Amino acid sequence: MQPLAKLYSLTSVTLHGTVMLIPAVDFKGITYPFDLEIILPTFIFAKKTIDPFLKFLHFINFHYTGKLTIASIIQIDVNPLLDELHRTYLRYWNENIHITVIPERRRVVEQEIINWTEKLPKTKLSAYIQRYYSISIKGTDWTRKRSLWKSLRPRGGKKRELTGKRLEKLREKYVEIWFKYMDKTEFSAGIRSKFPKFIRAMNQLTFKEILQDLRICPACEADLNDYPSDITFCPFCGSNLRREEENILEPEVKFCANCGSQLRPKTSFCSNCGKKIVK
Repeated sequence: MQPLAKLYSLTSVTLHGTVMLIPAVDFKGITYPFDLEIILPTFIFAKKTIDPFLKFLHFINFHYTGKLTIASIIQIDVNPLLDELHRTYLRYWNENIHITVIPERRRVVEQEIINWTEKLPKTKLSAYIQRYYSISIKGTDWTRKRSLWKSLRPRGGKKRELTGKRLEKLREKYVEIWFKYMDKTEFSAGIRSKFPKFIRAMNQLTFKEILQDLRICPACEADLNDYPSDITFCPFCGSNLRREEENILEPEVKFCANCGSQLRPKTSFCSNCGKKIVK
């Protein structure tokens, strides 16, 4: 059995005062080869879009490229305690709005998070959360943080908003990270049963991008690499390539309403629990 490293999505705040998710790895004493389990809050998937997940994967890649690259399998799972942590952090952050110095406000909030974890049932995750924020408070140079915060404060003028073009460029960057790791990434049964729209969206994205990248006709799967990239119709079957690219879809993935197992096409009963499938 492979050693298992865990990466948790915790909550923190930037020097600009934006509350966000950050990756934190529990990697003590684990050597290669290993499997990596990334544990996220459920709300990342509940937004009915793949973008929050892709953005966080990009953030993980920025901090832990080596661990993602050498991990044997990357298992994606969820834990509702991380949702509770995020809500609690936001609540404490808003309750301490009177503290205008962002680093000082963060230090106060993280101390309250530590106090909050002491009241939680004792689990590996609650202990890790408590340990993480304790190290954060003790190990952070708060004087330097305050100095950096002052240097980043706007000197007047309007804050620049991201344009649609810039946002699309960022998304392309996030998608590129996904293709870097998708071959060894697996989503847990919980995500597959609870957020099937998310899984379907990831499948559609993968299928579409792979076909476009390999230059294969979506209708007849003919190899188009010997033809110009701007052709409109497939020389083998005559399909309109522009229209086909817009309409590429993976077969709809269905799940058992009783146990959540994925169902094969045209089945009448669930192979896991035997429940009759309602058409």
